[in-house]
Amino acid sequence: MVNLFRRFQQPLLIILTVFVIIAFVILYGGPGTRLDKLGSERVATIYGRNVQPAEYSSIGRQFEICRMLGMFDLIIPLAQNARTMSDVTDNYIWNTLVLRNQAHKMGIEPTEVQVAEAIQHLPAFQNNGQYDHARYTQAIQAALTPRGMNSGHLEEIVRDSIRMQTIREILAAGYAPAPDELEAAYAKQFQLIEASLVRISKDDITKGVKVSDEDIQKTYEARKESLKSPEKRKVQFVAFPLPVKDKDKDKEAPAPTAEDMQKVADHADDFAANLLAPDAKFEEVAKRFGVEVKTSAAFTKGERLADFGNQPRVSAAAFTLTTEKPFSDTLQTDTGYTVLHLVGTEAAKPLSFEEAKAKLAEELRSERVRETLSLKAAEARKQIEEATKAGKTFAEAAQVAGHKAEVLEPFSRSASKLTGPEASLIQNAAADLKPGQTSMPIESPTGTLLVHVTQRQPVDPADLEKQKATMLPMMETQRVDGLLSEWVDRQRTAAGLQIALPAGR
Repeated sequence: MVNLFRRFQQPLLIILTVFVIIAFVILYGGPGTRLDKLGSERVATIYGRNVQPAEYSSIGRQFEICRMLGMFDLIIPLAQNARTMSDVTDNYIWNTLVLRNQAHKMGIEPTEVQVAEAIQHLPAFQNNGQYDHARYTQAIQAALTPRGMNSGHLEEIVRDSIRMQTIREILAAGYAPAPDELEAAYAKQFQLIEASLVRISKDDITKGVKVSDEDIQKTYEARKESLKSPEKRKVQFVAFPLPVKDKDKDKEAPAPTAEDMQKVADHADDFAANLLAPDAKFEEVAKRFGVEVKTSAAFTKGERLADFGNQPRVSAAAFTLTTEKPFSDTLQTDTGYTVLHLVGTEAAKPLSFEEAKAKLAEELRSERVRETLSLKAAEARKQIEEATKAGKTFAEAAQVAGHKAEVLEPFSRSASKLTGPEASLIQNAAADLKPGQTSMPIESPTGTLLVHVTQRQPVDPADLEKQKATMLPMMETQRVDGLLSEWVDRQRTAAGLQIALPAGR
């Protein structure tokens, strides 16, 4: 059986947060390693030594296993500051080398007993709160063995996890927040805020915005070089569905096991591997494998197609194919696996005025509504500030500016009766305002908001004491996360990492 590396076809931008790294790893799982580097003698130099392709690839596969086991306590600090999925994987690899080097210098060497206990406590191997050796064995057979890995590789991943946890504990030692720091954190999360709100409705402004044919024509002439129809692709494809329960019988068949699902993945990988042979023909390979070849309609990049499980990343993969390399790797869907064959390309073409008219009209209308909203909100805020400085209440100042103030029920970041998509916008804006301050204009789905904080209710000492149990672990986690991020960045800089670029880049 030949296992193919599954590359991410369309890197997605990631906001620099923990949640987005997790989203990337869960939704688009796979090693994502940059295979174009593996043909060279070295991938990089770190600590004055060369990193060979085999080492780079090995840690990349460990990342995949780490992801499958849900070991995000290790993934997150090692994959930090990534902007693309390739960066997530690369960061994990380079930072793993840094972690191992520094842990060795610090004398952090996990024992066999520690490793065994950590493996038994992994959530992936738990069953009703107890270690289940059958799950461990199944993971070795279904996840590691097909990737040329064994229990020793899993143990090395767990050693990395113990190394990271030990360094984390060192950084956390002796932390105790000062009373004013604790009270400030409490206030930010739990202190009740009394505030008012002015809404500037988008609908009211939209009704007054007109776009003439002359305006659209001028915009078309200015933008016509960039106004094109989207490129389209057409592919042949074969599907390798996962086994499902038989709902037509009185007794349902048992749910598919991990072994059953791995067999499907192996079958799909073998199919894709056969396409790598010189002069391979998609339909001939499909015939040998006994799978049906289907042909899609022409589609745009990232379009949701039922044939591909409505997953835009599968249709997006077709746009990485070329005439020279027309076959995709194995692509995972919600129902199984698929392999694509590029059979046609419909190039993007310039749009005529009539073709572009409706879209341009909508864009112009939206632009003008945003501009008008922005100007109106800025003017209203200016008038309100001037009126409040002159001694008027916020409600009176809003009336001077031609708006009605809405008094909100007291709320905090952790407790609020505000509802709808604007709730979090209002809470976040108010959290950073002092009593008597009015927020900058806030864009919302229905228009623009101005939030004014009247006062903050006094901190309740009893509630502060009650919330300590929740706050202290949270504050420690935030502090240690920051220290750990700085530590990894600092040690990586000191490692002298130099990545070797592929030839011709």
